[in-house]
Amino acid sequence: MEISNRLRNFIVTEMEWKGSPEQLTQDFNLIDNGVVDSLGLFMLVAFIEDQFGCQFSLEDLIPTNFETIDVMVRLIQRKGATSTDQAEHSRDGLKQSEA
Repeated sequence: MEISNRLRNFIVTEMEWKGSPEQLTQDFNLIDNGVVDSLGLFMLVAFIEDQFGCQFSLEDLIPTNFETIDVMVRLIQRKGATSTDQAEHSRDGLKQSEA
């Protein structure tokens, strides 16, 4: 599953998203719209670290890095996603080469 979809699914299921999934676009501001507060920020950080193997410094832990799904995807890519994300790409590549 692509990074943005995994983030979207987490927000919908774990952060009690009240709208429809279609409203949760790549550029929907999660902070300005009250979806992510200080507790939500820590939930997102824990999810991203666990699911993508990213390690954040204190400088990374600012609200603007978590205000939209698109911003978080770029942050994950910049931090070098590992573990589950890379494993999915490896499996996909293996399946395609075996076919």
